[in-house]
Amino acid sequence: MKPVLILYASYDGQAQRIARTLALYLSHHALAVELCDIKQPPSQYDNCSAIIMVAAVRYGRHLPEVATFLRSAPRQIQHIPLAIASVSLSARKGNGAPNNYLRKLISQFNLTPFAVIALAGKLDYPRYSWLDRQMIRFIMYLSGGPSDGRCSVEYTDWQQLAVFAQKITTHLCLPTPDE
Repeated sequence: MKPVLILYASYDGQAQRIARTLALYLSHHALAVELCDIKQPPSQYDNCSAIIMVAAVRYGRHLPEVATFLRSAPRQIQHIPLAIASVSLSARKGNGAPNNYLRKLISQFNLTPFAVIALAGKLDYPRYSWLDRQMIRFIMYLSGGPSDGRCSVEYTDWQQLAVFAQKITTHLCLPTPDE
């Protein structure tokens, strides 16, 4: 079987960590995996059985490199199975169901993923610049989250990620009608 291509767009590193963990889950289920930063995607996609995008949200939008990738490779990837994991702090209150950021991305680029999940990221005030810390504190204050600029909280539900990985594995390992 051709490898699964996992493309990640990460700002503070949590989306990359999620992508790496997802790669481990899939490889434990005998799927070959290629992990790649979305800023430097492969030039050809013929050699992959599926594409999984793990995309971080920053200030209400997926990172710009996600849109750049989707605009630059639509014909190349339209016939390849696609799964999307959207990573944001707003997903901390959810159950993995698609949130507005994920729905907007799917709609904007007319995507038809076979699996989607909205995963919570990590709130890590000490790592942020002064301006980012103030902006995120204000957003957290408005949304009822922790606004103490010294705290670090990982909201990622790793069990939700395992369920998402299982869904991907099941989808990719099902025999096709002509097999």
